[in-house]
Amino acid sequence: MGSEGTADRLDHVFAIVLAGGKGERFWPLSTGTEPKAFLRLVGDESLLQATVRRARSFLPWQQILVIGGRAHAGLVREQVPELPDGNLLLEPVGRDTAAAIGLASLQLERIDPEAVMVVLPADHHVPDVGAFVAVLRRGLRLVGLRPSWAVTIGIPPTRPETGYGYLEVGEALPEPSGAFRVRGFSEKPDARTAERLLRGGRHYWNGGIFLWRLATIQHLLSRFMPAEWEGLCRIRSAWGDNAVLEREFEGFRRLSIDYGVLERMEGAVAMVPADFAWDDLGSWDALARVLPAQEDGNVIVGDVRSLDTSGSVIVSTGRQVATVGVSGMIVVASKDGVLVCQRGRSQEVRRVTGETR
Repeated sequence: MGSEGTADRLDHVFAIVLAGGKGERFWPLSTGTEPKAFLRLVGDESLLQATVRRARSFLPWQQILVIGGRAHAGLVREQVPELPDGNLLLEPVGRDTAAAIGLASLQLERIDPEAVMVVLPADHHVPDVGAFVAVLRRGLRLVGLRPSWAVTIGIPPTRPETGYGYLEVGEALPEPSGAFRVRGFSEKPDARTAERLLRGGRHYWNGGIFLWRLATIQHLLSRFMPAEWEGLCRIRSAWGDNAVLEREFEGFRRLSIDYGVLERMEGAVAMVPADFAWDDLGSWDALARVLPAQEDGNVIVGDVRSLDTSGSVIVSTGRQVATVGVSGMIVVASKDGVLVCQRGRSQEVRRVTGETR
């Protein structure tokens, strides 16, 4: 497959939208019945709808697949009714991104064995769609030039974030301009390490946006996750048999594609830097970055009354919230509960909800 055909024609390019996350750090709005991807946190669209809209800006409906939990099939259909029937894949249980991408690859090979996958998490906030697509096209060109490699989009860090993974860039690649070989990956760092990575200038946030040929990712799964790949092959052989799908998925490890595959590839990973605004909306603190603040620094959503309140994020759905004399707080009220925490600590919310990823 030539590089021009990959980047410009898009005939074989498919977006895989991952909508299976729990979003437990957005409790009490994000719950088991309505996870974060289906919430309208920024504007009138849900995060899933915004992600699909970005994919639709450069691909037809037939080249967009959504993968999510079986329990949320109705939500996907309600929010994305135009999605073709065969393009919604349902996981019986959540097993993180490696299993989800593997399952999507099985459906994709049935549609187009020459496919190139663009993996898009459904919980990102990207306001500039044009810039986003331009970067993806550069990534697709890189896939065409290095067809056995994995390509990721690196997000230039703007703060010492401890809630993201990082990737370290190595030497610059000759084409396309600005692309780099990835030297290594770092898990979510502590505050001191995050400060050092930010100052060093060689690390980018790992946003979880990946591009690769279908044949490449299936080969990598078979090489680095052989037990899971054998299970996927059994699913392939019994395609449409829910009993086989459930049995195999239950036995899969909970592994991200980063940990299960990319971190073990020893140099065959490339990075294209993003030049668009981006946030993964990982916790309530993110709303202060993406929504306008009032003069007192408060970010207010819903029916809220405040007195002598500053620098806080206050969200209400279905009930009135009042605050008096507080500063630097996060207050969220919904029908499922009430959250009160200091700003800067909302990454810890899932520690008190009793949920795990």
